[in-house]
Amino acid sequence: MKVFFFDIDGTLIDSMNGLRAIPGTVIAQLQRLHDAGHKLVICSGRPYAMIDADLRLPLFDAYVMCNGAHVEADGMTLHTDLMDSQLARNYVGLFEQLGMEYMLQTAHHIYLDRRFTLIQRFFSDFAQSDIFTYDFDKDEVLGRTIKLEAHTTSANYERVCTAVEGRAGFTAHLDNNGTYNAFEIYSPTISKAVGIQAVLEHYGANVEESYAFGDGVNDVEMIRYAGTGVAMGNACKELKEAADEVCGSVMEDGLARYLATIQ
Repeated sequence: MKVFFFDIDGTLIDSMNGLRAIPGTVIAQLQRLHDAGHKLVICSGRPYAMIDADLRLPLFDAYVMCNGAHVEADGMTLHTDLMDSQLARNYVGLFEQLGMEYMLQTAHHIYLDRRFTLIQRFFSDFAQSDIFTYDFDKDEVLGRTIKLEAHTTSANYERVCTAVEGRAGFTAHLDNNGTYNAFEIYSPTISKAVGIQAVLEHYGANVEESYAFGDGVNDVEMIRYAGTGVAMGNACKELKEAADEVCGSVMEDGLARYLATIQ
């Protein structure tokens, strides 16, 4: 049995270039591998609420979400790594001081202040305007937050980088494959590799029999950890250097063509 781990954005789909559903050619290969008894896993920085219904195919056996902070397989929770609630509150205070809009992400929900129209507009462009929960107790949600995502305008970008850089307690990841001004803040113990390990242990699978596919900086750990790490042709330079192999880009049907070579 092999286990396949797939990033979403820039790997299975490419929303920035208009590809918002998994191509039929890729689905056909996923079906073939699933029918052969292999396991298929979504491995994304997204929380579950941001995984669109058309991405939740019955073919996928497990989900590694929020960059590995929450892992589910066969309807069971395998792993959850919450942020330290006080540090999360400190970051929210910093965001508010800098005039940044931010989301609070838990295992299954995304909480957003109704005033944050920049974020609402961005996600409405990708038909995801219904993913947010607006009525909530912020202090209560901060006690079970897994990841913060903060957005800022280009004019405030350098100021935010300076304020966030070097702060203890969390990894600050700049999302170069989504909005230019998006920051993901999460525990330094989190990575997609941690999520992969939890899934492999659940299925009793060997890491040598695993494949991971990605395109961004937050995929580096999983690409290095998997038995075979494959960077998309559209991947960033750092990921291509870390990968065992590079396939064609998502817009060139590179994933389907690569999967077709695996039995």
